[in-house]
Amino acid sequence: MTMSTDPLVGHTLEGRYEIVSKIARGGMATVYRAQDLCLPRIVAVKVMHEGLDAELAERFDSEAKAAARLVNPHVVSVFDQGMDGDRPFIVMEYVPGCTLRHIITQEAPLTPVRALDLLEPVVSALASAHEDGLVHRDVKPENVLISDRGQIKVADFGLARAVGNHTMSATSGQLIGTVSYIPPERVTRGSSDERSDIYSAGIVLFEMLTGHKPHTGDSPIQVAWAHVNKDVPAPSQYLANGTKAEHDIAWLVPGYLDGLVRACTSRDPGKRPANGRALLDLLRRVRHALTTGRTDDPALAALQNTVPQPNAVIANPVAHAPGGSTDRSARRRNEPVRPGTASVPPWSRTGTPVSPPTPVSIPDSPLSPIDCPPGRIPTQPANHSQPRPRPIHRRATQPASRSRLAQDAVHRRRRGVIAAVFIVLVAVLCAYLVFHFTSSRYSASELHSTNSVARTCVHGESSCMHTVSQNI
Repeated sequence: MTMSTDPLVGHTLEGRYEIVSKIARGGMATVYRAQDLCLPRIVAVKVMHEGLDAELAERFDSEAKAAARLVNPHVVSVFDQGMDGDRPFIVMEYVPGCTLRHIITQEAPLTPVRALDLLEPVVSALASAHEDGLVHRDVKPENVLISDRGQIKVADFGLARAVGNHTMSATSGQLIGTVSYIPPERVTRGSSDERSDIYSAGIVLFEMLTGHKPHTGDSPIQVAWAHVNKDVPAPSQYLANGTKAEHDIAWLVPGYLDGLVRACTSRDPGKRPANGRALLDLLRRVRHALTTGRTDDPALAALQNTVPQPNAVIANPVAHAPGGSTDRSARRRNEPVRPGTASVPPWSRTGTPVSPPTPVSIPDSPLSPIDCPPGRIPTQPANHSQPRPRPIHRRATQPASRSRLAQDAVHRRRRGVIAAVFIVLVAVLCAYLVFHFTSSRYSASELHSTNSVARTCVHGESSCMHTVSQNI
């Protein structure tokens, strides 16, 4: 159905909200741009699809109440809710601009500081939700809105529910959310908590740093099981094993940033940061280290210099998804891990990262404003400063090879020849100085003798003349 044929365009909901245009369509609802006829403002209206069961309708209704409880500058506000016939709808704040998906498509791989600046408001919104007992359950770039003025807001709490309610149906075949960012426990147990949002946020950070999703497959179910059976690789390792352009920027990702990603995306929820507040504190510490150009930091020692353990499946083993994945992971599965590239904190050791695959398009269900046109993309959030980080150079120690030993021997021989030439030159210079000094003394002595003889002769002539004069 196109925008021009959408029956709701031009329709007025409850005599107040006039539908102007369609913004996006998701798996559970469609988002429209609407005019509030009572107040002079543009709003976003999310209308639930027809034909969904009563449970989803109840969940949709709980979304409005859950989101309305959140008070945070980085959360899309909920203004109203109502019914259009048998379809419930929610009226939300309209955020003109684009989504984080557009930024990733246009700019990724992002610099580490840029990526953290974009993620920090998202984590701040999650921290507020977690403190209020809510879980988002669908953190992804499409649900991160960036206004024309650089404000970053998290939208679509369509899957947000009180933590105490357990009504997920993943084990029955219905996966709520986007599989590219789904945490393993949602697939195996059908349950979510604050740490599930942490996992999804870590996947978003990985995608911003690398420009790719960590797991791909031929079908959504294969991608979902990949999150269960495979570790997310360290971003620097993924870049180092990628294209030449990606390899050349791998050094920009320090070990403690690798550790942050690996901690958030641990397949074991117990090894992730406990909630949004814990992740926010950790993210700010990592960002401070980046902006000050540190390659190491005592306060972040647990995030680096840790050797990854062999890859293993988490508890509650499950069968692999049927079929295979046509990506580049098969060609790299047995490649050795480069030293110093995968650094994981002690509380997130989950194994050696799997080889990075080439992304395969997985259908998402955006419920957010459309991407902004060219020229209107904010280069950075308005409420964040962007200091230029000093380059972070990282060298990986490698064992000496035979060619390197041979080169060292050649260098030693060259140094010996140079030293011998220097000694000869010093000896010649010393000989010249001795000769010059001796010659100077000889010339001075000869001149002194000549002067003495001359004085003697003159004195003798004077004596002779005096004697002659007396005789006369």
